[in-house]
Amino acid sequence: MYWYTKNLSKKLVLFTGLALGLHACSSPEVEKKSEQKAQAYFDIPSFIQQEIDSLKQANPTVNKTVTKDKEEETKDLKIRDWDNEFSSFKAIDLNKPAYAGFIELDTVDSVIEYNFTNPDLDLACVRIAFNEEGKVKMLSVDKHVKNTLYQTSEFLVYEKGNFYIVEKNQKVRVMGENYYKVQGNLKADKTL
Repeated sequence: MYWYTKNLSKKLVLFTGLALGLHACSSPEVEKKSEQKAQAYFDIPSFIQQEIDSLKQANPTVNKTVTKDKEEETKDLKIRDWDNEFSSFKAIDLNKPAYAGFIELDTVDSVIEYNFTNPDLDLACVRIAFNEEGKVKMLSVDKHVKNTLYQTSEFLVYEKGNFYIVEKNQKVRVMGENYYKVQGNLKADKTL
C-alpha cells in the first residue's frame, strides 16, 4: 500500500506542476488575443463620448420633445447633462463578450449593419452610416428585451449635428403598456 500512495503523490505533484505550467504559459498571450478579437467592432461608447464632449463644448440650443403615452411637451432649452441625455446610446457596446459569435456584419455603400443572430440578446440591429470622409454621420439601434415579466422595444437614432431620438415601448405583465419618446433637434446657433 505504501508504494501505491507514493506513486499517487508523485502523479499528483506531476499533474499539478503540468497544469500550472500550461496555465502560466498560455494566460497572458491568450488574454491579449481574446481582447484583440473582442475589439473587432466599431467602438460606440468612445464615439458617443466624443459626441458628448463636443456637445458640451458647443452648448447648442435643443428643441426637445418628450412624449409619455399620449402626452407631449416641446421646449427649446440647453442640455445641462449630456452624459445623462446620451446614456442609452453610450450603453450600446458591440464588443461585449455576450455578443461574441452572434453578430452578422453586412456592408452596403457607406452603411455598416450589425445583425444579432441570438434572439435572447438585447440587441437586434445596429446601423452606422458614414460620410465621404469616413466619419460617422448617423447611428441607429434596435433593442428588444423579452422575458416572462415584461417586453421592451427601444429604438435609438443619432444624426451627428442634427438630431437624436430615444423611443421606448414597454409592456409589463401586471402594469400594462408604456410608451416614451424623446426627440432632440439641435439648433444651428453653434456649429459642432
